[in-house]
Amino acid sequence: MDDKIEAITLKLAKGDREAFSAVFKKYYGKVRLFILSIVKDETATQDLVQDVFVKLWEKRRRLTDIRSLDDFLFIISRNTALDYFKKAFRKKDVPMDLVDDALMARISSDISGSIEANSELDLIRKAVMALPEKRRCIYIMSKIDGMSNEDIASAMGITKKTVENQLHLAKSAIKHIS
Repeated sequence: MDDKIEAITLKLAKGDREAFSAVFKKYYGKVRLFILSIVKDETATQDLVQDVFVKLWEKRRRLTDIRSLDDFLFIISRNTALDYFKKAFRKKDVPMDLVDDALMARISSDISGSIEANSELDLIRKAVMALPEKRRCIYIMSKIDGMSNEDIASAMGITKKTVENQLHLAKSAIKHIS
């Protein structure tokens, strides 16, 4: 961490509101673009970005233990965006603009059989929710967000091969359940 960011981070850890304001101004654009690239909904993005900075403030005392404010904010942002999708899947309230024809075609290619679209989508949701958390997140990032395996690996701090293996296991589980 460079000296200026480190100094601001230490002040923020002590509860300095001016330091928080400086961090907000410096990182707001980055956090917003990152979350928007995952969520693809401007209104939800605005709410989630605010959540990220609220979480940063709430976790400020932990900042003395981190090596990179960028990484810390990235992790909070990623987890906040993933939580958004987890909640949407739990409620079966996935925004329909995310479930466009191309997405349905991609998801449907993972499912065998001739089940009607609505029933199929319900089965997919149930199957996805039954996946282990990490596998479910990877599947959502791939199929809902359209992220590449490389981007998922980078975002989650795992290898591309692990992403590929988890996607294969997720597809197998979804086929088995449906």
